[in-house]
Amino acid sequence: MDSDSSPGPDGFNGIFYRHFWDVISVEVTVAVRSFVSNSSLPLGLNASFMALIPKTRDANVIENFRPIVMSNFLFKIITKILATRLGLIIADYLSPTQFGFIPGRQIHDCIAMVSEGFNVLQGRSDSNMILKIDIRKAFDTLRWDFLLYVLRHLGFSKIFVHWLEVVLRSSRISVLLNGTPVGYFACSRGVRQGDPLSPLLFCIAEEVLGRFITSAMDQSRLSAFTAPRSIIFPASILYADDIVIMCGASSSNARALLQILTHYADISGQVFSPQKSKAYFGAQVSHFVRGRVQHILGIHPGTFPTIYLGAPIFKGAPKIADLQPIFDKIILKFRRWKGSSLSLAGRVCLVNSVITSLSCTP
Repeated sequence: MDSDSSPGPDGFNGIFYRHFWDVISVEVTVAVRSFVSNSSLPLGLNASFMALIPKTRDANVIENFRPIVMSNFLFKIITKILATRLGLIIADYLSPTQFGFIPGRQIHDCIAMVSEGFNVLQGRSDSNMILKIDIRKAFDTLRWDFLLYVLRHLGFSKIFVHWLEVVLRSSRISVLLNGTPVGYFACSRGVRQGDPLSPLLFCIAEEVLGRFITSAMDQSRLSAFTAPRSIIFPASILYADDIVIMCGASSSNARALLQILTHYADISGQVFSPQKSKAYFGAQVSHFVRGRVQHILGIHPGTFPTIYLGAPIFKGAPKIADLQPIFDKIILKFRRWKGSSLSLAGRVCLVNSVITSLSCTP
């Protein structure tokens, strides 16, 4: 856990817990065991400060601010334990086309699969489309009753689901204005980004959307994404709130997808944003079909090159201009390192853990 993270309302961060562990270990252990035994949290333990960071210089509406929530570190210990337990088995419950925050699944595999799909999209004989779907305020709008319903029907134990329900419904937030907390209100939906447990819960809820799309494909309500040599592409690729849908380009497919997205929004609170979503079409798709699909879904056509999970997606073989932003970030990172003070093994470790991730960082 990040020991340098900003402290919550109690004023203590991870450094305090590590430095004074020999003093506070008994009390912390008793507090965690009390939650496990009684399925309850003391009032205020799940309290948080929210700081609003402006996205633009002239931000004057809430949509132009990025909320950053600072929780008590003791509460994070509890959610980290729950996240560790859940992480051991979550891959058994999620489709192989879900990649975000799941142990054993890499972001690079996700990028490679989408990149191959875009390459196939430019084939001369295929009539396909790829949709990049954006969910409006994805983490903040997830309905708790929907999430708990999904957990129960996936077969999670009643006690574990109850623990998660206590964690969700006990949350309280104060907003920091000029460094001073204002208000103290309860939350009614959403999972907090940065909390160890939230990304896994979000993936479980989003599994429903992936299964809706797969079911529509199995029932022939959606036509499949065609590829040469009988290669089968998944109907959807999910990385947290980054959603890619691959299927045939047709008006009927667009209507089926709109029905799926609308139904998913009604039950989960996850409303897709047509303004931020993009549609990419195969070379053989007529202008009439392109126009019909865009009209039905209300989205705009995408252009190449594009960015997916921070990595450039382009037509054909890569060009220097397409990869130059990644080169620049790597060179900048090298300049900051004191390579002469590192052993060869240390340099290899830094390259594997830092440089590789730069290609997937926006």
